[in-house]
Amino acid sequence: MDERTPRSPGGVMRDRAVRESLLVSLLMLVLSAGLTWVAAWLWVGRWMLAGNRAPTEGVVLVCGHQLIDGKPSPDFVDRLQRAAELSADQPGVRLILLGGGQPSEAAAGRDWLVVQAGMDTDRIELEEESTDSLQNLRQARDLIPDGQPVYLLSSRYHLGRLRIFARQLGLGAQLIPAERRCRLNLANVGHSVREAAYVCWFVCGRFWARLARREHMLRRIR
Repeated sequence: MDERTPRSPGGVMRDRAVRESLLVSLLMLVLSAGLTWVAAWLWVGRWMLAGNRAPTEGVVLVCGHQLIDGKPSPDFVDRLQRAAELSADQPGVRLILLGGGQPSEAAAGRDWLVVQAGMDTDRIELEEESTDSLQNLRQARDLIPDGQPVYLLSSRYHLGRLRIFARQLGLGAQLIPAERRCRLNLANVGHSVREAAYVCWFVCGRFWARLARREHMLRRIR
């Protein structure tokens, strides 16, 4: 699941593939004496230190974040501000905002860009059909014109997981951090711990699904 999970834990755990992947990841965590999580945490940290890049053309997928009283959270605002800067500097860049829900994260992000950054809605497209990062990227694949360079913009702590998801879905996307530099504070340490758990869960579950040819699990990540 993503950093923003609208479904209840009980609803999520009724999913057979989710339960199986979680059990496998926990087993591998125990058998490795925690090394699977350590490896995932190092991966997350590596992408938290990613350098900035500025596309001159193509599509930038802007990841949503859980709203606060229907408005973008501080993390989401960081992402939107960076997207607005890129769009202002490079007229050839088109934005696709990701995130569903009621109200949708994508729509809230568009409203923020229009009001706070004066952006034209013609340069903004929305993906509102899904509520976690993997589903967001799967849905966004159909919105990307063939041959267009693709970029993923999100908070630094989120980039490692996005890198894995993008590769899994066949998206040759480059990553853009929302923040100009990595901020070493308690909040980001907490984010990295949580992200490492998600990465560990996904990678271990995928390994088992491929090894055991668990088709019901593989369908979830294609």
